[in-house]
Amino acid sequence: MAKSNKDHLQDIFDDLGAEDQRKFKSKLCDRRTEPRVRRAAVEKAVDSIDLADLMVNAFTSTGAVAVTIEILQAIGCNEPAQDLIKNTGQSGPSAPSTAAPHVPSPAPGPSASSTEHFIDRNRVMLIKRVHNVDGILDELLQMRVITDEDYSNIRAEKTSTIKMRELLMGPIKSAGTRGKDGLYEALKVIEPCLTEELEHQ
Repeated sequence: MAKSNKDHLQDIFDDLGAEDQRKFKSKLCDRRTEPRVRRAAVEKAVDSIDLADLMVNAFTSTGAVAVTIEILQAIGCNEPAQDLIKNTGQSGPSAPSTAAPHVPSPAPGPSASSTEHFIDRNRVMLIKRVHNVDGILDELLQMRVITDEDYSNIRAEKTSTIKMRELLMGPIKSAGTRGKDGLYEALKVIEPCLTEELEHQ
């Protein structure tokens, strides 16, 4: 049975050793390119299996390989990076600074063939099924994707459906890709089951 990208990631993390894994996690927390991974989530990854799961869940199977190659090169682990490129058939960035284009931030989710953003693909379902909009607003305010005024105006709406529609058609639309990426990250925290279901449709 052919190995999946997650299997290859797990093998690489197994080979890194404790010190290089610590460097890898630190660099992962410091990334500024969306989607970003919360430090608390990284700290919960206690072994190679957890770390591989975290990478795939955060960046999708294809994106996780590209981000892993980027970080491995950044911490000086060039041999594991080359092994990963060879084993997965993916091209790694020539230098860490050029890695951003390889991260599928414009289209989070498992559909590598689609260039449509997760938020755009699932707009109707998000409006219908997201219930804890206030929690999402809290996350977006902390990320500075929305303003205090946006936060207050949307929270004042009576139903979750209206709140979600106002959020999508207002501040998220205005913020463009950054806003959609921020909302995607907030959904993974506040509505993880729904997000996972929609990713696999």
